[in-house]
Amino acid sequence: MTDDTDSETERHLREALRHLGEAQDGDLRKTNAIALEEVSNTVSTVLREHEEKP
Repeated sequence: MTDDTDSETERHLREALRHLGEAQDGDLRKTNAIALEEVSNTVSTVLREHEEKP
């Protein structure tokens, strides 16, 4: 991947994570909240791995 692609991927992942956080703050059923938490954790993991690349 190029640096531009990496930056764009990171931007999209961060935006998705922000939207998930906002959705979690809303009035959701418990099952939806659990699913959102799992997706949020996955996106966070991807971002951490991306940041650890040299």
